[in-house]
Amino acid sequence: MMVDHIDEAANEFVWKKGSALISVCRSGESWTVEYVTTSRLLGPRQSQYVATHRQAKFAAWDVMARVINACHDEEEGMEVAMRAAQWMRRAGA
Repeated sequence: MMVDHIDEAANEFVWKKGSALISVCRSGESWTVEYVTTSRLLGPRQSQYVATHRQAKFAAWDVMARVINACHDEEEGMEVAMRAAQWMRRAGA
């Protein structure tokens, strides 16, 4: 797996590679997926995408789509989505 960093802290799941940062966190009864980028040209962190999902399954699919969009690697997107789904099961219990 070619991941720079995955943080499975208690309150959020974070995937980071290069200037892309994708996070999932619990927001009451729903899950929030956020895609943030940073670069020399863009300056400080800028939110590129934010979505809220009632079902963890849809949040995991969203994470997969954002990771594939960020790194252009479908296998990595699948692996990160599976790890995010496992984290969401533990966090939702």
